[in-house]
Amino acid sequence: MKKINFSYETKLTFDDYVHYHSFALRVIPPETETQHILTCELNISPIAVTQQTVDAFGNNITSGYLAGQHRFLDFSVKGTAETDLSKFRTDYMPCYLYQSDFTKPDSELSAFCQTCISECSETEIPARVRYFSDRLSEVIAYQKNTTDAGTTASEAFALKSGVCQDFAHILISMLRTDGISARYIAGLAFCDGETHAWVEYWTGTHWESFDPANNCPVTEEYLILAQGRDFGDASVSRGVMLGKYTRQLQLVRSALS
Repeated sequence: MKKINFSYETKLTFDDYVHYHSFALRVIPPETETQHILTCELNISPIAVTQQTVDAFGNNITSGYLAGQHRFLDFSVKGTAETDLSKFRTDYMPCYLYQSDFTKPDSELSAFCQTCISECSETEIPARVRYFSDRLSEVIAYQKNTTDAGTTASEAFALKSGVCQDFAHILISMLRTDGISARYIAGLAFCDGETHAWVEYWTGTHWESFDPANNCPVTEEYLILAQGRDFGDASVSRGVMLGKYTRQLQLVRSALS
């Protein structure tokens, strides 16, 4: 068991005024078998009326609305949690076995998946996951600014580069092709100054975690914020608004200690 302090802060600045702004945040960590939230404080500016709900994947959703004109939205969450990987998560859903919008492979990625499957001699699921991640790290380079939030697994594979989100999507695509249920996790980790993404895979009895961007198992220095079939289910913030703005500047900071 490890006690960690966590913080996450996002500052959105628009280049013109917006209004009628609806947003949804997945930044309050869920209570699970492997993480216990001791304290958690969420602050939003400008002050907005919010509502707390839980979605079908178990994520805490903070929904808010700003009717008046504004040129920024800031939100931050901080608190303390205990993580314990001696325990196991068992919240299985059949949808994690099937490819989703971000993970569906095209012909090139499908061929790579099939090659890896045919060449893997491992029979135990954790060993197969490690083998697939090893193969992935041989062909994909971690590189920022080559992909964006809308990039799919197939698009990132074609580019042969990407960030943690892309590594997670491609590994999930490989695992589902192999008949292994897998899900996308968004959260905070020791290795990143922003949010991080990794994978949980189903062993047959419980979930285990693996970080393909760093090609290593997840430790107790990772904190889950959201989960789902892919990034679309687990994005930490979403919003729609009216206005003449053409760009928005996003500044993100996160920390674990």
